[in-house]
This record gives sequence, C-alpha cells and structure tokens, in this order.
Amino acid sequence: MTVTPAEGPQQRMPLPGASVSPVVERVLGMATALPLFGIVALTFADVFARYVFASPIRGALEIIQFAMALTIFTALPLVTRRREHVTVSLIDGLVRTDTANRIKQLLCDLVSLGTLGLISWRLWIQAGESATSETATIVLKLPMAPLTYVMSVFAAVSAVLVARQCWDGLTNTKSKSEVRP
Repeated sequence: MTVTPAEGPQQRMPLPGASVSPVVERVLGMATALPLFGIVALTFADVFARYVFASPIRGALEIIQFAMALTIFTALPLVTRRREHVTVSLIDGLVRTDTANRIKQLLCDLVSLGTLGLISWRLWIQAGESATSETATIVLKLPMAPLTYVMSVFAAVSAVLVARQCWDGLTNTKSKSEVRP
C-alpha cells in the first residue's frame, strides 16, 4: 500500500474547471497563505512573549484555531480542483483498463461530492445555530457563526468543483489546461 497524491507528478490529468480565472486562483491562494502566515507570526510572537516577558498573548490560541480553519477550508477548492488530495492506492493494481479506471475515478468523485455536500450542509446548519445562540470563543468572545458560514461556503465551492469533475468524467470532456499551473 502506498500513500501518494491523487495524481502523481508522472500523470498530468486535465484540470477540471480550467475556465476558472488565474486571478481567482491567485486570490484563493492568498486567502490560504494569509491565515497560514498569521499562524506562524502569532505563534512566534506568543512564544517570544512567554519566554522574554513571561506573558503570553491573550487569545492567541483562539486566533490560531480560527486561522487553521480558514487555512484548511480556503485551500480546499484549490486542492480539489487540482486533484491533489492525499489518497491511498488500495485497488489501483486491480484496475487495469482505462474504462475501469474511469469508473473507479467516477465512484471516488461521487463519494467526494456526497461528503463535501454533507460537510457544507452540516456546517451551514451549525453556523445558523451558532448565530442564533450567539456562540463565541471564551477569551476574545469571537463569534463562531461567521467562520462556520465561510467554512460551509468553501466546502460548497469544492463540492461544485467535484460535480464538474464528475461531469467531465461522464462526458469524457477534456479541459483546456493539460498541465498544472
């Protein structure tokens, strides 16, 4: 059993949704990089403050937790579109024909679509409940609902991209872009 990216560097699959603007990809990339940078900077500053001043930054853990959620969910559409999810190749040796491989890929895409749809739906419901009950973090009193809504939207965008991948697989459509940017 090997654990590899969904489509290793040897295989260049056409990118679904090639019509997605490079500007949109860049914005999503920045939206992923900014909270990640914030995590690094805040962790450094918090550790520095602990050791030098014996006083941690108030609420640093809550901010880092929010930034982690943002990093994961803003990266999700990019990873999904490029098929760069981590996969476990349990049955790849059994799938020998192109038709069987396409069926396997379609089944995996359908499971992903259902899972992402479920995640998006449940996050949206959770966000509504958080908004109604005014759920907030303990230290900084940051409201949970806006973050949960954002997570739900990014999961939904990823689900739409997987739906496009399913459609492309069913219609045997090739995207305009044959290699990853």
